[in-house]
Amino acid sequence: MITAEIITIGDEILYGSIVDSNAAYMGQCLTEMGIQPAWSTTVGDDREHIRQALDMGISRADVILVTGGLGPTHDDITKDVIADVIDRRLIFHQELLDVVERMFAARGILMPESNRVQAFIPDGATILDNPIGTAPGFAVTSGRATIFVMPGVPREMKKMMVEQVTPRLQDRSGGHVILHRMIKTSGIGESSLSEYVGEIIAGATNVKVASLPQATGVMLRLTTSAPNVEQAREQIGTLESEIYSRAGAFIYGTDDDTMEQVVGQLLAQRNETIAVAESCTGGLISDRLTDVSGSSSYFQQGIITYSNEAKIAHLGVPAQTIEQHGAVSAETAEAMAEGIRRVGKSTYGLSTTGVAGPTGGSDAKPVGLVYVGLAHETGVFVREFRFSTDRRANKTRSMLAALNMVRLLITNPKHL
Repeated sequence: MITAEIITIGDEILYGSIVDSNAAYMGQCLTEMGIQPAWSTTVGDDREHIRQALDMGISRADVILVTGGLGPTHDDITKDVIADVIDRRLIFHQELLDVVERMFAARGILMPESNRVQAFIPDGATILDNPIGTAPGFAVTSGRATIFVMPGVPREMKKMMVEQVTPRLQDRSGGHVILHRMIKTSGIGESSLSEYVGEIIAGATNVKVASLPQATGVMLRLTTSAPNVEQAREQIGTLESEIYSRAGAFIYGTDDDTMEQVVGQLLAQRNETIAVAESCTGGLISDRLTDVSGSSSYFQQGIITYSNEAKIAHLGVPAQTIEQHGAVSAETAEAMAEGIRRVGKSTYGLSTTGVAGPTGGSDAKPVGLVYVGLAHETGVFVREFRFSTDRRANKTRSMLAALNMVRLLITNPKHL
């Protein structure tokens, strides 16, 4: 099997300033092509350390994927070191400089002279275009190793990996593929999910399943290997269908799907709208919904009614409701949902109120207690949730629970 080494470059990764998501993504791409990611190395912006990592990679791997250090600043030295290691000169390419200049011009900015360095590529290397950034990548060989060098910016790297690197590597993989499928669930714990699907997972002979519980929900990763993509997809698809037949109500998407995308698509397909009144989530639901391109067609408005006065003034929540039951209560969540649906003139009104923590809880209403209200022409649904003592986790889980209620009301109301 072809082996690969992943090299990510940057002090910010070693110091923990950012999480190295690039290595995980590249590893997944490699395994899906049947290429074994045998080593992963992270080095800082140090010339000698980069050289050592490249020398080691060239000595043991068939494919080397490198990200980072292609920018115009003083610490972006990846190209220089690679050129030195493979004994090639850096050659200026006017067409690359023209592309960078046009990108700056499109933003109404004069290109800094420092960006000129991005038009230099090792002699004999194949240029990998970067249509969404100023740092082009390149591919070059050294001995048996083919080295692919890409930007460290994740979205630029991913686009280059999918459109330019993967097609070049697929021809070398011999057709054998390893395929993954991620099934995402919400509103069910790992042990409960196992009661639904444990038996069919245990009986799977050609697909390996990993259960990955997270604060945002349980994910099932299906992995299979086959001589070709078609057979791998068939093997994954058979088990996936069986899992859906048992636990479909809890599954909101697969792979790169997000809850906000799924809910947005459902609303758009039905030509329906939503308005949101948030207390404990502090605008997180509105933020997630409007992260989706095209959300203006279904998102009416979002209001953060954090105080009792705001709930009364902007949503029409009766003061007596709050006095009798408290701001964190099913009754207040119901009134908030009704109020925002009325104010927003929307199909759905969604509300959250709870104790995010880590302070503010009591024996009667502990930290992590959250009520979500969902108003519709058929009535108002309110659910109580008990989450953790971590504030950020509580906000995120409340947001997902709220959006999942919308999903269920549309697709499977009996499970709401």
